[in-house]
Amino acid sequence: MSGSLWRGWAPARGALVLSGVALLAAMAVLFGWVDWLALGRWARPLAVPLALLAVAVGGLAVAVARRRGERTPRARSVGMSWWVVVAAAIVVAAVGWVATSWLLGEANQAGDADKRAAARVEAIKTGLGIGAGTTGIFALLLAVRRQQHSENDAAEKNVTELYTKAADQLGSDEAPVRLAGLYALERLAHNNPGQRQSIVNVICAYLRMPFSPPDAVPSAAANQTQVEEHQRRVQEREVRLAAQRILFDHLQPQERGKFWADIDLDLTNANLINFTLKSCRVETAFFRGATFTGEAMFDEATFTRGARFDDVTFTGDASFDHATFTSLGAAFDGATFLDVARFHHATLTHASFREVTFIGSAGFSFVTFIDTATFTGTTFTGAAWFDHADFNGEAIFTGATFTGAAEFTGATFTCPTWSGDVASAEFTGTTFTGAARFKYASFTGTARFNDATFIGYIEFDDVTFELPELFSYSTALVEFDRVTTAGGVRFARVALIGIGYSGGPGRVLRAALQIARASNAILDPQDFATVTSQWWINRGFVRLKRSRPRIRVVTDRRFAVRQLSGRRGRG
Repeated sequence: MSGSLWRGWAPARGALVLSGVALLAAMAVLFGWVDWLALGRWARPLAVPLALLAVAVGGLAVAVARRRGERTPRARSVGMSWWVVVAAAIVVAAVGWVATSWLLGEANQAGDADKRAAARVEAIKTGLGIGAGTTGIFALLLAVRRQQHSENDAAEKNVTELYTKAADQLGSDEAPVRLAGLYALERLAHNNPGQRQSIVNVICAYLRMPFSPPDAVPSAAANQTQVEEHQRRVQEREVRLAAQRILFDHLQPQERGKFWADIDLDLTNANLINFTLKSCRVETAFFRGATFTGEAMFDEATFTRGARFDDVTFTGDASFDHATFTSLGAAFDGATFLDVARFHHATLTHASFREVTFIGSAGFSFVTFIDTATFTGTTFTGAAWFDHADFNGEAIFTGATFTGAAEFTGATFTCPTWSGDVASAEFTGTTFTGAARFKYASFTGTARFNDATFIGYIEFDDVTFELPELFSYSTALVEFDRVTTAGGVRFARVALIGIGYSGGPGRVLRAALQIARASNAILDPQDFATVTSQWWINRGFVRLKRSRPRIRVVTDRRFAVRQLSGRRGRG
């Protein structure tokens, strides 16, 4: 209530404040609060610098006010701001008073009394003239300000008219008219940076409208109506391709003269054709429920505040090579990739691929996952390539299904923060139908494969399982509980760094033996010859030999020490 009341008095605030200042000045003169003679003697030698300083301060205040107005757009009030009136009055009074005081001081140096009186009169006239001249300067500034406002009003009116006309053209039944409307909006956005996001919103809204792509050619049995409908869809496709090109052309930061910065895209449920944002940069992008017909190219794209691709359908190749998803992350929950999906060398923050279906191959080679990467319930029908991927957070593949080959060669699983039951790699309940290779992989933190099913061949050659010092003594290094296998298994040159359960790294060996027995596999005698762990030096080394029964465990502490020191042990 008080705020609205104060806003209602806005036109009178300047007059009220100016009246208050004048009243205080009058009281200072009447009651002698200020020694004007002493003040005049001090200011007389500095008259010109003080006048210039007053003008400079006034100009600086006006410049700051205009700068603030540019940064924070707001409804323009009618009339001049009250503080501008007060500042102008103070500057005019100060300049007139300083000039008059200085001239009066010079007049007092005249010879006789008559000359001094005449000189004082001229000094007062000249001082008042200087004050009036200063007032004229502010009047000129006010006229310039009014002219700018008039020009801005005319420009805004012109922008509004062009915007309305272009929007009306987009609703036309004629494809050429709709194309003209799109290009008019593009020109309008390019020339008016403040309108770019609004115009992009209009273009995105157009692309979100329902659309069914036409067939390549109408059927031979099609009648005239069907042929016309096919032509209409072909024309509409061209309009949509033009809209997509406009977005692509102006979201590439390397095109400095054409780039539109800080743009958000909302293409929820849109039907996009051969869509590309290659090398583009946007703030946020929403593609929930969208359908990408044909290729979808996002190579080297940057989403500075993340992107949502939930429930999206990619009918053709989907390429995100070298793409960067930051801040809010990359969400593809429930998406379907009907062809090849490529994310090679991409950087994915908070990657979420829950319940995703990859019909073709899925490429995540050399990808950097920042924070948690979730593939819960995901289905990989084709080959899944995670070789040399870097997981900087928990990697969750719980309940995932790998029908084709699963390649994790050289992958790094690191869980930088640990609490409770968090693991660096979670493959609980995962099904590997094809070959699963973890050669040269590195697990820092617990790796869980509980309840996993390995139908194809398994390779854990040259794998490193490590527990940092911050992990609890009771934390498992790697878990293979209740594993089901049907193919061959190989655990060669496995390195165990750190201490696991109270049973030590022997738990890993027992798990390996259980898997080997279940799959009727034979472990090479040198499979664990390069184990590096203080536990082994203290308690011995487990060596596996081919004999009857198929697997035999022999403990030989001296053998372990020789292997760790680089000397060859006896057979």
